[in-house]
Amino acid sequence: MAHRAGPELFFPSGLEARNQARKRVVAVKRTGAFSLVAGALWAFSIGSTEAAQITKQTLDDPPLDLIVISGPIQPGDEARFRAVASTTGQAIVILSSEGGNTMAGVEIGKAIRLAGFPTAVPSNTLCASACALIWLAGTPRFAEDDSHVGFHASYVVVAGHTSESGVGNALVGAYLNQLGLSQRAIVFVTSAPPEGIEWLTAEKAQQVGIEFLSLKKGKRTSTEPDRLGVAEEGYDPITTVRKFYKALSEADGTAAAALVIPEKRGIGPFNERNISEFFGNMQEPLRVTSVTQATKTLVKVEYHYVYANGRACDGRSEVTTDYVFGKTLIQRIRANC
Repeated sequence: MAHRAGPELFFPSGLEARNQARKRVVAVKRTGAFSLVAGALWAFSIGSTEAAQITKQTLDDPPLDLIVISGPIQPGDEARFRAVASTTGQAIVILSSEGGNTMAGVEIGKAIRLAGFPTAVPSNTLCASACALIWLAGTPRFAEDDSHVGFHASYVVVAGHTSESGVGNALVGAYLNQLGLSQRAIVFVTSAPPEGIEWLTAEKAQQVGIEFLSLKKGKRTSTEPDRLGVAEEGYDPITTVRKFYKALSEADGTAAAALVIPEKRGIGPFNERNISEFFGNMQEPLRVTSVTQATKTLVKVEYHYVYANGRACDGRSEVTTDYVFGKTLIQRIRANC
């Protein structure tokens, strides 16, 4: 029996999709192919120096595809995901992302739910903001006790302007309703703070009714750690800083904030709307002239931009980075302008 999710979108029965997904996971474990899944996760987790990487690997026995999404979610990634997903009938979507564009994440989530794909966040892996919205679409969802799934107040771009979190959260709430989440779960997700991250713990998930399983155990999470042996991305301050300043040059607040350590997202100069409005109101947009690594964690950047009033800034900044949940993220920036 189909479940009507809303006036514009129909999702398949959650029970039927969940049973099919569990059968695929059980088949992987029963045939001893779980090691192949873990091995594929290891290979894919090395990551990309570009925006979100969407890749697929096919297992022969049992016939199952792994679709891996890693890196910041950007506009257009939803179309790339659909193109990859259209080539498979049975797949598990593996997530390792700092977050990024809310609406791209929502559209990927819709495609996942319509296809009936499970989603999984491996051990010691970050899946925040837009990534967490994607994870919610899985039937079923998988995560481990030390997976890092977190929610952040949503910002969306409307007519070229970054709208406040209230507008973004309203759109996200409609999406969550289409997924069939409970009222408590919807309130939990849409009440996530604009400053920092609201982490989903096993206890909180049980309180608000967000169910998930352990991929390795095939049952509800317990208090025992269950690592999947996933390799972390290498520490790469230069690449992260280049991507951050590219986002500033494009006045893309969501892309820039996704590269900041979770506890500082949305705060002051790391607020998505502040970034978009400040750097979107330039006579000449920010242009990076030099990026050099000073120490293991510190990167120095030189840049130029011209304010709307004609005053020029020949800027110099020192960017301190950190290695968090297998991701290179920005911790602090000191700049002269």
